[in-house]
Amino acid sequence: MSTILNGAAYPPTLTEEETADLTVALRDWSLSHGLVIRAPAAVHPEDEASVHVPLTLHPSPFPKKLFDQARNLQTAFNELYAKVADDSKFLTEITKELAGVDDFMSDLWKLHLEVEEITQGVPTQPLSLGLFRSDYLLHATGTAEPSLRQVELNTISASFGGLSSRAADCHRFLQKSALYGSGPGSELLKDGTMPVNPSARSLAKGLGVAHNAYGASKSIVLFVVQPGERNAFDQRWLEYYLLEDFGVVSVRASLEEVAEFGELDLASKEFRYKGRHVAVVYYRAGYTPTDYTTPATWEARKTMELSKAIKCPTLATHFAGAKKVQQVLVDELVLAKFVPDNEVRDKLKGIFADILPLDDSELGKKARKLIGTRPEKYVLKPQREGGGNNVYRDKIPGFLKDLKDETLWRGYILMELIEPPQDVRNLIIRAGKVTEGNVISELGVFGCVLWDSTTHEIKQNFEAGWLLRTKFADSEEGGVAAGFGSIDSVLLI
Repeated sequence: MSTILNGAAYPPTLTEEETADLTVALRDWSLSHGLVIRAPAAVHPEDEASVHVPLTLHPSPFPKKLFDQARNLQTAFNELYAKVADDSKFLTEITKELAGVDDFMSDLWKLHLEVEEITQGVPTQPLSLGLFRSDYLLHATGTAEPSLRQVELNTISASFGGLSSRAADCHRFLQKSALYGSGPGSELLKDGTMPVNPSARSLAKGLGVAHNAYGASKSIVLFVVQPGERNAFDQRWLEYYLLEDFGVVSVRASLEEVAEFGELDLASKEFRYKGRHVAVVYYRAGYTPTDYTTPATWEARKTMELSKAIKCPTLATHFAGAKKVQQVLVDELVLAKFVPDNEVRDKLKGIFADILPLDDSELGKKARKLIGTRPEKYVLKPQREGGGNNVYRDKIPGFLKDLKDETLWRGYILMELIEPPQDVRNLIIRAGKVTEGNVISELGVFGCVLWDSTTHEIKQNFEAGWLLRTKFADSEEGGVAAGFGSIDSVLLI
């Protein structure tokens, strides 16, 4: 069974032997080129075995017009969220909505305010770095042409930039090796429809640009990571390109290790880790409460925030990624405050899904009514990042009822369920097993922005490649590391 693309069946039909050859080649290329993830400890408790990342056998089709639209929007989103992060008054109003209902996000903001009080509102380091990722799904109802809808924008630990570049390279290798066969549909697979993905090198460029702006030649970039990180190889590619392209050394440390070995020079405000001068702190951890295992880990985050190292992200930028902020920005009057240009604002509004609060406002009352009458059209989202946290469709009323205290509802947003096309097919290989079925792909576009949070001047702003994650259509979640999705590359149609 295939999808019809431009008059041709896709993916190309292969014999059982051809599929086996393709699978072996894909697996071996992945293992040879670092397209890997650490195996769960339960599978290999005695060692640190690595396996190829879950991957599609073929690139998945994505409309070129909408692909270009998403990429062209990224610099506007970079600037928007930089402005939001700089508006302490606006974010303070947001955190009031979350007080008592999301302790983690409230604690992050309290820590930010504590830092502001210590510095008397003048940041030790005015430069801020954002490595963002804006995620999209195709939305198609009836016979209408698909359009683009934003799922969310990630302001901390936007992952898979390293591996997504390798996935595109892998699929291009398979195509050049004629492993996709010569049957109907194979003609769609060619250089012009399978673009090279620069995400790994572009994200490393963002870190390198920030390091250069810091201006200390022998300083390092500190990657703050989770202990036992399964997705370390995705991060490693950024480290390798940072060294290759900028001559900058990276060091990895958990928040626990930073608490033990990190030190702030009170006179110079330099931050040092094991005696090494840190120019940029890049968080690939710290976005979930479980990352803060002791009071010392919270203190470590505070110490780095007080230093003159450039943070990616600052506490304010981290908080700007809350779902509540996304919900408020859907309001045209709020968006106009940050995006005065009518043309740019219209382009951003054009990809927003309908998002409602669960508070006592008129919009909140509308949301409550919709939960009672049309829950199948919505998804319920908490404020934090990470896969597996969302509640879908008919499960929403029961979930909210189980919360008992209705004041806790304010910690969630109700988002219109995006309805992607359901007729696209692909094959996914996970743990050596190949499964075929209808799939849904989510496009993430990376962006890098370096700005001065005191003058609000944008120093650097560029789009930084993309990520395509693909899951089977009957799966509600899409996280790769969480076990739901797979890495993919785009086939432009």
